[in-house]
Amino acid sequence: MVSRENPERLERGYKFIQNRSDVLDYYDLLEDYEPANEEDLLKVHEKTYVDFIEGYCKKGGGFLGDSTYVQKGSCKAARYSAGGAIEVCKRVMSDYQAGFALIRPPGHHALPDNYGGYCLYNNAAIATRWLQEQGKRKIMIVDWDGHAANGTMRTFYSDPDVLTISVHRDPEGFYPHDGFSHQIGKAAGRGYSANICLPRGASDSELKKSFKEIVFPLAEAFDPDFVIGCNGFDSHQSDSVVGLNYTADSYHFISYELGKRYKNKMSLVMEGGYEKFNGKLLHIVLFGLLGKENPYGELKENLSSSIIQKGSVCKDTMDNIEGLKSILKEFPLGSKAFA
Repeated sequence: MVSRENPERLERGYKFIQNRSDVLDYYDLLEDYEPANEEDLLKVHEKTYVDFIEGYCKKGGGFLGDSTYVQKGSCKAARYSAGGAIEVCKRVMSDYQAGFALIRPPGHHALPDNYGGYCLYNNAAIATRWLQEQGKRKIMIVDWDGHAANGTMRTFYSDPDVLTISVHRDPEGFYPHDGFSHQIGKAAGRGYSANICLPRGASDSELKKSFKEIVFPLAEAFDPDFVIGCNGFDSHQSDSVVGLNYTADSYHFISYELGKRYKNKMSLVMEGGYEKFNGKLLHIVLFGLLGKENPYGELKENLSSSIIQKGSVCKDTMDNIEGLKSILKEFPLGSKAFA
């Protein structure tokens, strides 16, 4: 059985983009960049953990646990993945309007001292620490993969200079079983972690409400120096595992709205996304970042939710949103965002 996390999932999107002149008119495709070095990794991960992962790969690899396999070349791939996240931030800081790091393995489940969910090193977290060294103190990480960004959340759980927001399927009975709405940070970081939990079957309207009601108000109140968006195509309705029903419209909405707000101060990194639809979705996201319309117009995508189920999904979503607001209002950032 082939793992869902394999080279083909990125190759589909990259080959598709390589043949799109309308994309190449606006984007440079960069393949030559430096991998993350040990110093970069140790800004986020514990040395004993890095040594363990690197040593395990050198011995030939195997199954680590928690859906995570490695082989001899996995550490090199993971270093290049983290290096890609850094490189795209570096380019945007120089003279690019926005950028997208099409990288693997993903990173958002990786903790400072542990792997998980295909992730070895936390790409967004490593890029965040690199940005802070360049003088970008306040960083917002917003993640719309179908699974909670638990590793990213826990990395910055006590840090008020990093706002982490994750919009994902409710982790009750679903991987990673972490990233609940009551988890809002600790110590000085209280109120700087937000988990927007969507019920199974949630679609475009629930996604947009989450951004309009929670993500954008928090972002405006926080006023970040730089934004890292963690894109996951596994929330799309074509994914057979996650159970969310986003259409292409959701991906265009997110990238368009973030691109409009954070021009010249935002990059995206790839997290999950395993279906054959990745190429068109990538095209849509790249156009959205530039403030351009969906290149495919209104794609006719069929949703399977019944009217009764849809009503329940909408109600559960709004209950979750209002509940999260009431929790966050108790802290300075939330009180400012939801005044």
